[in-house]
Amino acid sequence: MNEKTKKVLRLVFLNGVPIALVIYFLVFTGFYISALQSKLSQWNYAGTGINDTLIYSAEEWNLIHQKSFLNARLTLSKGDSIGLTVNLVDSLVQLEMKGVVLRQVKFQKAEMSRFFKGIKPDAYAHHFSKPFNITEIEGTIEKNPVIVRKVPKDTIEAAQSVIKIDTTKSEFIEWHLLLDSALIVSIVQSDEFDKKFDGSLLSYRLRRHMKTLKSVNHDVLRFRKPDYLPEITVFIPANEAKSFFRALPPNGRFVLRL
Repeated sequence: MNEKTKKVLRLVFLNGVPIALVIYFLVFTGFYISALQSKLSQWNYAGTGINDTLIYSAEEWNLIHQKSFLNARLTLSKGDSIGLTVNLVDSLVQLEMKGVVLRQVKFQKAEMSRFFKGIKPDAYAHHFSKPFNITEIEGTIEKNPVIVRKVPKDTIEAAQSVIKIDTTKSEFIEWHLLLDSALIVSIVQSDEFDKKFDGSLLSYRLRRHMKTLKSVNHDVLRFRKPDYLPEITVFIPANEAKSFFRALPPNGRFVLRL
């Protein structure tokens, strides 16, 4: 390969690659915004088939939210399994079964996608007046940890088989719920985390991001709108986050109050 060819290839690489990345980023951003707007439009037209242009007062909005929440909890109470309720107004997360609150925790912080602020009142009542179905649940810890132990033959073997708990092991609690394959609710521990890092959190987040990136890239490269999933993140104490995660059935139901 002569010097002229090397120079041309160098220029192509130095200029072509950055330009290609910029173009891809612009296309990616355009498709992402389009997917968000399309998803919001679908939600607002669902149920009524019309675009609600009425102006509601804050009191009317609150009544719509409260009525939808009560209807969803009433439907949830008719089931036989444990359900999860997140109330962003009263800052409460609770496990319920047949209308009885089994466990409750109050949180101080929550983050919500701007997508939810664009939902019209009629659409809100349509989507939030019934429980969502959990279609995926995953976290940084095992959902149902199982320890298999062999029954000791005598007291000596029993004494030797005592399980020692490793108190130095880090266990950052973070998990998410995919609801009706349409939106995501994440629960993250609010406690400060200063123990030795064991990689479970990084592995969990990388797995989530790579799954999303792969799906989005698959659609963008085929010039299709990717599936936009709005997300809500709630921060609660680590011990509560762990208890809620392991108590909630994988095919349970979920009620949300915005």
